[in-house]
Amino acid sequence: MAEYRIVLAGGGTGGHLFPCLALADCFRSKFPESEIVFVGTRRGIEARIIPESPYPLLLLPVRGLLRKLTLQNALFPFRLLISILKCSFFFMKFKPDLVIGCGGYVSGPALTAAGLLNIKRVIQEQNSYPGLVNRRLANKVDAAFLTFEASKKFFSQQKNVFIYGNPMRQPDLPEDKKYIWKKYGLDETRKTLLIFGGSQGARGMNEVVGAALSSLLDIEGIQIVWLVGPNWLETWKEKESLAPDRLKIMGFVENMFELYSITALALCRAGATTISELATQNIPAIYVPLPSATADHQTENAKAIVQLGGGELIPESQLTPVRLQEQVDTLINDSSRLSTMGRAAGELSMKNAAENIVNECVRIMNRSGSQAGQPAGSEL
Repeated sequence: MAEYRIVLAGGGTGGHLFPCLALADCFRSKFPESEIVFVGTRRGIEARIIPESPYPLLLLPVRGLLRKLTLQNALFPFRLLISILKCSFFFMKFKPDLVIGCGGYVSGPALTAAGLLNIKRVIQEQNSYPGLVNRRLANKVDAAFLTFEASKKFFSQQKNVFIYGNPMRQPDLPEDKKYIWKKYGLDETRKTLLIFGGSQGARGMNEVVGAALSSLLDIEGIQIVWLVGPNWLETWKEKESLAPDRLKIMGFVENMFELYSITALALCRAGATTISELATQNIPAIYVPLPSATADHQTENAKAIVQLGGGELIPESQLTPVRLQEQVDTLINDSSRLSTMGRAAGELSMKNAAENIVNECVRIMNRSGSQAGQPAGSEL
């Protein structure tokens, strides 16, 4: 018999999915007989990642709202209702002990169905500014697990709030980094600048990087790994010809921790998962927040680590090829400053986040009764 039955709902982007996977792995490690199911959609990154994992995936038709009048928005209530019903029927059969929402629109139907059926439910929030689903359900679930202290104000009526950090899967790396240098065709005597914009890439940032490549490659002792995103690989791959031995352009890498282990400086967006991963590896970064992020939450994320001295912040509106080259040139070969920034970044990391969250979830499941289970109509 399974020790626990757990449902994890979160996806669309890696920032929502990977914390879910970290929690699933931790549950499976501590309670091997537990049954764990993911909830997602065909359109999210989970449709590609989860089938390669040991976890089943329940697919829902729900989609996110767009910031304009479209047929998709008109269909949203119907897709939401169908998704809630699909979750409800599945939960009645699966009988989960706990539903964990890790953000993204797909977590809404799962958490709402859990409330209807009086199933215990918790949320995990990666960003300093919580997403819509987590804001709506903030005070109606059994507990909220936050990454940033700044998020607490959105959970003022929630008695069980825990600042545990962002859960991450533990990297499986060889002790000898020579394997990694060889795998990516890099020179271990050079400083590596890692550029990436998240699982889907970053169009605006990519365009500035593309324009700055020649001047970046002129910096002494540098080599560059540029993850442009799967949809942009054909656009930028030919730029590798500028310096094939010192410039590697790829769409997406499954094991980012391999690259982190040989990175001197990162240039990236400021998603919560990105910041948490870099912080645990003591990697300094130049953060360029996604300007269209809801409530500019990526800027707030970046400020948390920049204020500690663990990175630099450049708004995309101020990112130019000249400024980018100057900033990288100032940092990349200043080993003392990079080391100081790396240590400061590490102060934000909470490496036991997944284990702490799982331990608290077990306590919640073992409590009698439920603090959740409010009517779905009052929630979303």
